[in-house]
Amino acid sequence: MIIALSHRSGTENSNKYQEWLSAFSAVKCIAMNEHAPEEYETIMKSCSGIIFTGGADIHPSRYGNLDRLSECVIEPDRDEKEEQLRELSLRLRIPILAICRGEQFFAVQHGGSLVVDIPKDINNHQQHGKIDGHDSFHQIMIEPRTLLHKLIKSDTSIVNSAHHQSILRVPTDFAATSYAPDGVIESIEWADPTGKPFFLGVQWHPERMDIESPCSSAIAQHFLMEAESYSLLMRT
Repeated sequence: MIIALSHRSGTENSNKYQEWLSAFSAVKCIAMNEHAPEEYETIMKSCSGIIFTGGADIHPSRYGNLDRLSECVIEPDRDEKEEQLRELSLRLRIPILAICRGEQFFAVQHGGSLVVDIPKDINNHQQHGKIDGHDSFHQIMIEPRTLLHKLIKSDTSIVNSAHHQSILRVPTDFAATSYAPDGVIESIEWADPTGKPFFLGVQWHPERMDIESPCSSAIAQHFLMEAESYSLLMRT
């Protein structure tokens, strides 16, 4: 089974997503940023799912905060390419998993906005960024009767954290499904999934968590199940 990655940088473990998914199924990952945009549709039609990965900040002009550009580390070219991939993914109705930046990107592109810098913008915030180069960890509270709750099977869990931005305003297409103790939104899903491809967005990095954690394993297994179902449907 082939899973597309919206972006893979040389600074991260290039095999991390594939190692994570391969713990549950035979998977090959393709990094879309290693291909030209004109190749996207052909490649995506060979894929069973896509992960919108973590990374640099989204350009603040996309959510109306251009005056705070100096507080962001941006890759405008990546924003443009991932917008093409987002539109293509929705048109192909391919299963989507959005991680960290990926979750924020979907929120912004559907009309939401971001907290530009958690330490500056949220009073009494807890640690969300890395500590001495390593992910921090904190609790999340999961909303009942949500997809995430069905997957995790708990009202609370512990997740890793490595970000300075988060979703501020959730667009109407989505619903927030979990929160950190300081109120930071930790996950989103479709408000109404009818007629839409599978989508789950999480602020944490399940690919870097202990594989035994339900916030890692349950997400991987369900995403792969959705991808396999998509593949079977496309072959019929």
